[in-house]
Amino acid sequence: MKKNYKLEYRLNDEMKGYPALYHYDFTDPSEIFCRRLCDYFIKNNIVYHKTSSSLEDEYYVIYVEEETDEYSFSDAKTYSHVTLEVREYQEYKESPLLYTYDLYSHEEALSLIGNDYLWIDDKEYEKVSAEIDEDRSTYVLYMTRT
Repeated sequence: MKKNYKLEYRLNDEMKGYPALYHYDFTDPSEIFCRRLCDYFIKNNIVYHKTSSSLEDEYYVIYVEEETDEYSFSDAKTYSHVTLEVREYQEYKESPLLYTYDLYSHEEALSLIGNDYLWIDDKEYEKVSAEIDEDRSTYVLYMTRT
């Protein structure tokens, strides 16, 4: 069994040779699996859209492209532990926060991110997309009411 799991984010740009943007080492693969389920990745106020993922030798790789039509939240809460925000998807404006899950592990986050539907306050919501916002240390699910 592996003791060290490596993740690399690469720019999906063939002309530049798919350059590596970020490297990570994990002892537990749960965070890698959560990240692979995310459609968006935010780091240093840059929003990236996932184009694909792969397993290459010892690296899990997530290929991304910079998303120029999306922006990161400038005034939303930053967390110090594993958290998942559920937001009601609003196109072209800030999506309001519906619920925040304070979690104990990335495995718990995985159990939520992997669903297409969630029930919150006796209402059913359908997943539009998922992201990991490293700047705020949280996962975010964007949902619409069914």
